[in-house]
Amino acid sequence: MPYRTSSYSGSSYSRARRRKKIIKTLLLCFLAAFIVFGIVAMIIIFTAPPKGIENKGTTPDTPALTDPIETEPHVEGFETVEVDLSQLHRGDLILVNGEHEYKNADGYKLLDLYNNRKKYSGGARAYQLSGIDLKLADFVLSELNAMNEAFYEESGLGGLLIRSAYRTRQEQKDLYDARVEKDGAVKAEKYVAKPGHSEHETGLAFDMSVFVDGENTYISDEPEYLPIYSMAYKYGFVLRYPADKVDITGINYEAWHFRYVGLPHAYYMSANDLCLEEYIELLREDYKYSDEHLKVSAPDRDGKAQNYEIYFVPADTNKGKNQIIVPCGYEYSISGNNVDGFIITVDLDAPKK
Repeated sequence: MPYRTSSYSGSSYSRARRRKKIIKTLLLCFLAAFIVFGIVAMIIIFTAPPKGIENKGTTPDTPALTDPIETEPHVEGFETVEVDLSQLHRGDLILVNGEHEYKNADGYKLLDLYNNRKKYSGGARAYQLSGIDLKLADFVLSELNAMNEAFYEESGLGGLLIRSAYRTRQEQKDLYDARVEKDGAVKAEKYVAKPGHSEHETGLAFDMSVFVDGENTYISDEPEYLPIYSMAYKYGFVLRYPADKVDITGINYEAWHFRYVGLPHAYYMSANDLCLEEYIELLREDYKYSDEHLKVSAPDRDGKAQNYEIYFVPADTNKGKNQIIVPCGYEYSISGNNVDGFIITVDLDAPKK
């Protein structure tokens, strides 16, 4: 019987073609799905927020902040500002000690304490003065008044005495020379800083004791006045020369010497038993801009927690202007450390409007 192309063989050929078409379509769909999956995965990887300043709830008024990338400073949520190198020697956190001279030629606006204390009924004052010519930086005096007034109103004790505050370099030199003449240079430097190396020249420090029954005594010797130590951080003050930090500060214990460093730094230093030298070193080593930032929740004077983020930016001392990366969505402050860089303090509870 002669061979004929039957209808059956034509139908088989059509089905084979359809199978190939279906397989081809499935392969194309699988390839397309694989490509889409790859694209989505890459988007997730490259847009995931890295570590750093937390997103505190993104709204039009509070843009999210992402962790800075050192090689890409203009990342979302950050901007670059230009800071004069002289700022290295200005700010709440400048370190002035035997190794680091105070170099802020412009200084701060100074106010005298005598004419800027609150007068209570009957002429009472929250604290006393050793003279009428004592001065402090204006913002430091504001916090000193707030602290001592709070203490006075709570305790009814008005014996706190400001013995010394701002000094000119010449006044510091006179004190130092007199102590050297009396005790010799080695012993003198344990109690009196060399001219140019005293915090009193900054306007950020003062000496406070207690005047009771006609005598001047240390706060540490008067139990009723001891609470002033525990409340000092709320107003940005620390006891600058603790007894257990003599080997680090180079100055013997001074129960009377208070230094303004501001919040949240005063709180963190007090809570972690750090002197200023240790705190500056901690920020320089562990909390650089490109690394993890220090996050601090510090209670204010009313006990409400305020959230901050702190990081360090090294200075280029070969340039008159430095580029500093700062958050563009939150209020912040820049302080030099008087050594080798800038400390940026971000107030995470204060979004810019």
